[in-house]
Amino acid sequence: MTFSAIIRKNFIYNIKKFMSMYFVNTLIVAMLFIFGSLMFNSDVLEQVGQTTLYETIKSALLVLVLFSIVFITYSNISFLKYRGKEFGMYITLGMTTKDLIKLLFIENIGILFLSIGSGLLSGAVFGKFFYLGLNKMLPFNPVDFEVHVNSFLLSIGVFLIIFICNFIFSIFYIKRSSVIDILRSSNKKEIGKNSVVFGGVALFLFVVSAYLIPKILLNKIFKGQLYTIYIFIFLTIACPYVIIGTLIVLYKAAIKRFEKTYNNQLLLLSNLSHRFLAYKNSLYIVSLLLGVAIFFVGLTYSFYSSSEIKNDKDNPYDVMFLEENHVNNISQDEVEKALQQNGSSITQYDKLDYIDVAEFKDLENDFVLWSEGSSVVSESNFSKHMKKQYNVKPNNMISVRVHSENMDYEKPNTILSVSNEKQVKHLQSQLEGSTDSKEEKYKELQQSLKGNTFVAFDSKNIKEITEPFTNYHFTRSYMTGDILVVDDEVYETLLQAVGLDKVKTMHLIKGDISKKDFRAFVSVLSPKNGLDPSTWLEKTSHGYGANSKGDINDYRPTFKDEQLALQLESNGFIFFIMIFMGVLFTIASGVVLYYKVLTDIDEEKERIISLKRIGITFRELQRMVSRELAVTFFLPTLIGMGLGMYYIYVMFSNDIMRWTLLMKSGLVCVVFLVIQVVLYFICRRKYFSELSK
Repeated sequence: MTFSAIIRKNFIYNIKKFMSMYFVNTLIVAMLFIFGSLMFNSDVLEQVGQTTLYETIKSALLVLVLFSIVFITYSNISFLKYRGKEFGMYITLGMTTKDLIKLLFIENIGILFLSIGSGLLSGAVFGKFFYLGLNKMLPFNPVDFEVHVNSFLLSIGVFLIIFICNFIFSIFYIKRSSVIDILRSSNKKEIGKNSVVFGGVALFLFVVSAYLIPKILLNKIFKGQLYTIYIFIFLTIACPYVIIGTLIVLYKAAIKRFEKTYNNQLLLLSNLSHRFLAYKNSLYIVSLLLGVAIFFVGLTYSFYSSSEIKNDKDNPYDVMFLEENHVNNISQDEVEKALQQNGSSITQYDKLDYIDVAEFKDLENDFVLWSEGSSVVSESNFSKHMKKQYNVKPNNMISVRVHSENMDYEKPNTILSVSNEKQVKHLQSQLEGSTDSKEEKYKELQQSLKGNTFVAFDSKNIKEITEPFTNYHFTRSYMTGDILVVDDEVYETLLQAVGLDKVKTMHLIKGDISKKDFRAFVSVLSPKNGLDPSTWLEKTSHGYGANSKGDINDYRPTFKDEQLALQLESNGFIFFIMIFMGVLFTIASGVVLYYKVLTDIDEEKERIISLKRIGITFRELQRMVSRELAVTFFLPTLIGMGLGMYYIYVMFSNDIMRWTLLMKSGLVCVVFLVIQVVLYFICRRKYFSELSK
């Protein structure tokens, strides 16, 4: 038989084995092509510096490339081990190592060209559907589907580099392995030991670490010692590796006192104990892959699905704009008239005056400049605005914020100072360059401020509250959402030093206001700032530093419905990207288990033959193997979901909406569980098919 005939017969006979590698590689090429097309898309490139779209795509592509390297390499190594007996047979029949490498080269070349061809075709076809779904999330900044030559070069180039590196590894693997090594590679087990004590300690450390991480984040323990959180995060990620390897041993030790239950499960537990010890690397990898997928997809879905709730909390008023100096000078009558041109109604119109002063705080055992422009309002003005009475003594202060948090803050000593920009920078450099103690810095700062108007507040006289007094919004020029309420006399003292021309006014409006009337309002307001009436009609970006047209554009009014659309666009885009990344990680976890289970087939056949000799029927064997595979598949799934959900909880631990957000993330877990069920049945079918040969 000729060499070419051997290759042909080998390929036809093992075509099902090659399909898994072909599928993995095609998927990677298609995903690289789609994300590459986004990277070089002209619509995306036009938004660089205005939105975070390009940066998000670039980060996602980097993750995809790293994932591709690890995933294809792992698949290649597993595939080589899976074919160990096949390679050993070729060598015993007279094939040389050189012939075997030639065989691998021809196979790899075939898979390479087929994967690139079908991957690019799939990427081009499904890319259109990808963009259709993406544009549903981008109502303000739609992206047209483009096929750019750089997309082809990127996807082919990255895939070729990975493929070449893996083929070189395959050559070394074949050259360095003896016939016996190759024959045994398909069922070689990891060496390891299990210990009840070691597993118990790992479980204890995991539980303690998981309990402490949220406490540290909320400043309830280990205050000022954030390095401890990295230790506990490491333990929550590392301990499952030990727990997986000893879990069955721990379970057996726990149920030994229940003799009937223990005896009924003895055969199953004995094999699972061996399987978990041998599979712990693969099970741990699967747990991490699913944990990462659940975390990112669940987190972004929570943000996206709760956008409306968050928008309501961030924007208690429907329209807000800031009047400052000669910016946005417009009367209330003009505003109301413009907003009600087309039938919209106004139910509430509030104004809140405030001034900005420099704020110095005693933080982290040091006295630092906290803000060059903290907003200060008088107690009478704030009481009138909130329609409730606030009594603030001259040496007291109330810190008010729109956002409610669970974190425990240590209220620091605070100094409010009226200083110009030059003085603030000088004081800041003076504090940063000083090696004196915090108390000495405090005295030096008061001494330096003697020529300025300033007020000092002791930490025990500062109260923190949460009130929906304005919309939360920030730009390069101002931020609303936090304010300091002081006694009227203190406010007057600061106001005289600042000057009446420095008073700022928040215009806060509630009502049933349509987008049409809001557009009518901004077309009236923009000319008062020397702009064309059409300048502020559309808002295509938001957030700090997003607008590159100049400071005047930072004062564009905010509209609650518009903010919601922008949040949905931003959160929706990231969620859409994460769905694809999550699917990749989930498929990767299935492939890891798929290859691991199949490489164990030969040893499993020997075990089944032994069990048949002691009278166990095929139906009983089938049921037992199904249970073993189910535990092998779904235990890491549950561990991964647990880790993912736990870290979502940690991320939301300072958010009063954390339980609502966690429930939304739970829906993602249900979807991932369904995917794992499908992968389990595919693997079980393949497993039984191999066992019956």
